[in-house]
Parts: sequence; structure tokens; C-alpha cells
Amino acid sequence: MPKIKSAITRYQIIDTCLTNKLKPFPSLEDLARECSSRVREGISTSTIEKDIRYMKQSHPNGYDAPIEYSKINKGYFYAEQGFSIATLRLSDEEWDALRYAANLLHQYSHVSIFKDFKQAIDKINTRFNLLIDLEEENFEKYIQFEFGTATTGYDWIGLILPALQNRWILKLSYDNIYKKEIKEYTIYPALLKEHRNRWYLIGWVEDRSDYLTFSLDRIQSIETIQKTQKHRFDFNAEQFLQYSVGIMEENKKPEKIVLKIQEPYSKLVQLEPLHHSQKTIKQTNKDIQIEILLQINPELCNRILSMGPYCTVIQPSTLKKQIKNLLLTTLNNY
Repeated sequence: MPKIKSAITRYQIIDTCLTNKLKPFPSLEDLARECSSRVREGISTSTIEKDIRYMKQSHPNGYDAPIEYSKINKGYFYAEQGFSIATLRLSDEEWDALRYAANLLHQYSHVSIFKDFKQAIDKINTRFNLLIDLEEENFEKYIQFEFGTATTGYDWIGLILPALQNRWILKLSYDNIYKKEIKEYTIYPALLKEHRNRWYLIGWVEDRSDYLTFSLDRIQSIETIQKTQKHRFDFNAEQFLQYSVGIMEENKKPEKIVLKIQEPYSKLVQLEPLHHSQKTIKQTNKDIQIEILLQINPELCNRILSMGPYCTVIQPSTLKKQIKNLLLTTLNNY
């Protein structure tokens, strides 16, 4: 058993002993004997002493457990009646945050790999009396979460996750809607990522010698090859998309991009930067100029176009030309 998990198990056993009214005031020897029996390995009294010291530490380092030693009864007990580490001791604000988090996660209860989520919440509800109602009709009257509109692709998560954990190889049949073809790929999966309520798989494609991003709702079929791939250890999730807007990574160097943005969008991009590299290089009462270091990809173009006449590309010239061509093509549709 892992060291941390073993320690948590001992804390739970000690807590059970200290709350057992039929056998009050257990000694160190009693606690060590019970722990040894339950975890099926030898537990010393010195380990139990360390566990008790840990449990007595203040939150978040410990449990704030009011454990004391009775010289008369020669054993340990909780000085606070009814105390147990199994009882969550949260503030009203923390209770509310927990309920909101449960409702947020509940939106994925239809995904096969998360199908037991509601059952797990129900068990936690019963154990800790959280009063979380995932079907509460009035909940959305005062707070609403964004729900994805994608109706397919979620079921692939159950096949992809074990492949990621075990470093297995995947064979995909994928619908490339831009090239209007269904193509087969053999990939080494590297990352599952959610972006704007849709799920994506990033993986190394052997015959392309490159990492590609696949939208789960366009995967037609998946075959798992339970063979551990051993020669790809260079993927870094944080670095992979560090110069990209959205989920699309381009195999090219980032460029310095300068945008002139007018009000009211100038204030919006200051409140919600387009990218972490964004910095303001010029500002007036009517507009700002920002500089960002990014790879030029379709999602960046879409972000620029979404601001309409309020955003002008200053540099590079290649991006200016690309945006102009997109605008001209759009105008030709009308």
C-alpha cells in the first residue's frame, strides 16, 4: 500500500477506535494492534504516536483532532464529545462552494466514464449530510453553468483514458472535415483536453513525426493496442500550447503580433487578455495597442474577426493579408 494511503488508513482506524463507546480509552498498544490487524502489516507504537501528533495538528496540516491522554484510564480519547475526523468541519462558504462544485461536475454525468459520479455524490451526501441535490429545480434560478452542445465523442473518453495511463497505442479512424476525408491514424496518446465544452485528444502520430490534435466528436472508431510505447517522453502539456490561442498548435515558431483595439473591446481585452504574453505598448482614450507572442492559427484569426471593425492588425504583414482575405471572402458571400 502506498505510504500516504497507508497513513490515511491508520488515521481512520485510530478515529474509529477513539469513537468506539464499547471500548473507550484505547492505549498505544491497542491502537497499534488494531492498525496492524486492519492493514495486515506490523505497526509500531512509535508510528501511532506520530499519527496522533499529526491528527492533532491544525487544518490543513492535520485534523484539529482534540486527542488527549487519560492518566486514570491509561488511554486516549477525544476531549470534544462527538468529534470525528470523518465529520467534515467546513464553513458556510465552503459548504456552498462544495455544492456548486458538485453541480458543475454533474454536467458530465452522461459521460460513460463518469457514470458513477452521481452515485458517489449520493454516498458522500449520506456520509456527511451535505444536503446536495443534483436534481434541484431551483438551483438554475440563481446560478447556471455552461453546458456543452456536442452530442458525440464523450464515449471515447472511457477508451482513451486507460490508454493514456498505460501508455498504450491507439488506432483512430478520423473524419477530417476540412479535407473531406476519413483517415486512419496510429497515435501515441499524450493528453485529453477540454476546450469550450468540447473534448480533444493530443497525440504523437508516427508516420507524421508530429503531435496532432483530434476532436473527439469527429473520431469514427478507436482500436486499442495494449502494447506499451516506450520512446516518446518529450511531451509537455504546459509548453505544447503555450504559444497558441485555443486548442490548435501549429508546428512553427511564434511571431510578434501587434493589434490596435478600439473601445469597448480595448477594455475587454485588458480584463480578459487574449494570451498570457499580452502587454500594452500604447494607450489612448479611444484605443490601445497590444503585443502578443503567438503562432498564427485559425483560432487566432477567429478571435480577431470576432471583434469586427474594432480590431486592426498592425503587424505582421502576413497576418494582415490573411485577415483581409478572410474578410473579402466573407463579403463575397453577400
